[in-house]
Order: sequence, then structure tokens, then C-alpha cells
Amino acid sequence: MALKTLIVDDTVTYRKILSEILSEIPDLEMAGTAPSGSLALKKLAQEKIDFVLLDVHMPDMDGVETLKRIKKDFPSVSVVMVSGVTTRSADTTIEALQLGAVDFIRKPDGADASANLAQLKNDIVSVLRLVKLRQLTSPFSGNKPAAAQSSPVVSVEKPVSAAILPRYFGVCAIGVSTGGPEALSKLVPALVGPFSAPIVCVQHMPPMFTESLAESLTKKSKILVVEATEAEELVPGKMYIAPGGHHLVVRQKDGKAVAGINDGPPENSCRPSVDVLFRSVGAVYGDKGVLAVVLTGMGNDGCSGVRALKRRGCYCITQSEQTCVVYGMPRAVDEAGLSDKSLPLEAIAPEIEGLLKFGRK
Repeated sequence: MALKTLIVDDTVTYRKILSEILSEIPDLEMAGTAPSGSLALKKLAQEKIDFVLLDVHMPDMDGVETLKRIKKDFPSVSVVMVSGVTTRSADTTIEALQLGAVDFIRKPDGADASANLAQLKNDIVSVLRLVKLRQLTSPFSGNKPAAAQSSPVVSVEKPVSAAILPRYFGVCAIGVSTGGPEALSKLVPALVGPFSAPIVCVQHMPPMFTESLAESLTKKSKILVVEATEAEELVPGKMYIAPGGHHLVVRQKDGKAVAGINDGPPENSCRPSVDVLFRSVGAVYGDKGVLAVVLTGMGNDGCSGVRALKRRGCYCITQSEQTCVVYGMPRAVDEAGLSDKSLPLEAIAPEIEGLLKFGRK
């Protein structure tokens, strides 16, 4: 079934570019375009629309305000932000993702126009796979909430030998992808601290956006969140996010754990990669207790990393299917039998809090 799509952008040129690209993609039906957020909302009220490409910056009602209205009035609609490459655009895009935008694509700014179009089309096709998956798993039908909601979310604890569980934890390592900014914006502010362990995190993102994510989380949280830098010492109670487009690893230097940043080959088509981080965490913290957390995301990045950590006795928490934007990365870990506890998102912060403060109960 074709996805009915609306383009919202105040620029005539970009509305035309996006319309031409979408017309070439199978399984899409154009519902038209709108030059403003207010006109987009009127269009949504008039007909059922599945997918909105929404410009981040628009006069009158910007992308964030439009997104808030769409989330409130038309919760079944999947919204993907179209962002520029400026710091201001990155900050606003992160805010939109934390509010529930499914994903974002960047407006290319290269000198080669044909390459820009090809990149834009490739990005749209990629995000459409996610939108279609979301449509299949959405608890809503039509543009309004269904009367019946999904069944209650419960935690599932797997039987694990207590002998292999760390009594104390030297580090918490988090892997997350699609839906991550929203998940992290709920999880991290719920952490009170102080902790006797650092937190390291890979969120799949391109350059620039992870710095905005870290700054946003710090403003909302009781713990300090930073974009990791080369050779930076990992100190307890602080969270380090892999810089977009670069791998984050943990190294030993002068008896201390430090961050390492590199441009090694992508793994699972990802850079930064959760697997790369998790393997390095095992090499440094393997005998000091590792708490691994795998949150919402497409694909299986993190699964082989958790498997490697398990050989060193790590404890692993995965986000439950019902609370994931995409149950891909956690599912890979669950189905491999590597998860010790599958929890709804709202229960993960208290679990991390308890384990980092008090160790195994």
C-alpha cells in the first residue's frame, strides 16, 4: 500500500526538488506540498496522510512547533525532519527528534548538484524503510488514536547464573540508533547519580548533531553529558557520547581509562558503531564489571559486541519491543539469548541507577 506523503517547506525550490525525487520512488503517493506549518495542519485535517517531510526552519510556525501539533492531533503520522547543516539546524533537529520525529535527513550542500540529488534520494529511500516499518507496528489506525491501546508493558528477566553477574560495575555502555534522541531524552534526565562509574554511549548520527545532543541532555539532566574527545579521561558520573561520524573506543593510558576517537571502517554500515565501542569496553573493563544497555534502533549493531562482553561476564539490559521506535537492535540481542533483562524505557533508568550505585542485588 502506497504511503501518502506531504512535503512541508517554505522554499519553492526545495518543494520542487523533493516532489521530483518522491515522484520517482515506488510505493509513494504525493498528497501535495505546503509552504507553512499552518497550511500543513489544514491539509492533515482534510485527508489521511501517512508521512510528512518537514523542514526544520520556517517562518511563522517552525518545524518544531508544527511537529508538536502533528504529534498531538495526528499521532499516526510519521514525521521526518529535513535539516540544514548549520549548528542552529542541528540544535533544532535534536529537539525535534527528542519530541518524537522518526528521523531526519540533511539538505546536501556539496558543489555537485547531481551528487546532491542522488544523496538526497538515497537518504529518503532509507528513511522510508523505517516509516513503513513504523506504520506496520503503530498502535494507531488512521490519523486518530485507536480506541484500544496496546497491552501493558512488562519487564522480562531471563534466568542467568548469579556467578557470572558482576557484583559491582566499573562502566555502563549504551548503544542506540533510530528513536535514540527521544529515548535518551527520557532516560538520561531520570538518572540522579552520583555514580562510581562513567557512562559511554554510541548514538548513530552524522557529525555536528551529537554535540547538540550532548548539550541538550546536559541542560535537562543532573549528570554531565559531553561529546567524547580524544584521550579524555573517563570519570565516574559523567556520560560520553561518540562524536558523529567517528568511532568511540575505550583505551587504557597510564593506568586510566580514556576515550579514543578514530575513523576506522564502518561496522554494520555504522560509524560510530556500538560493536566497536562494546568490544573496546570489554578489553579495558572486562574484569571490573560492565553494564551494557541496548536501546531502540534498526539493524543488529551491538549484538556481537554484547556477545564479546558476555564472555567477560557483563550484565545486559535491552529495551522492550513495546517501547521501541524500532525493535531491531534490542531484538537481535534478545533473540541471541544475550539479554538479562528486557525493560520498558521508563524502567531502564531506575535499573541503571540501582546497579551502578549498589551493584548486583
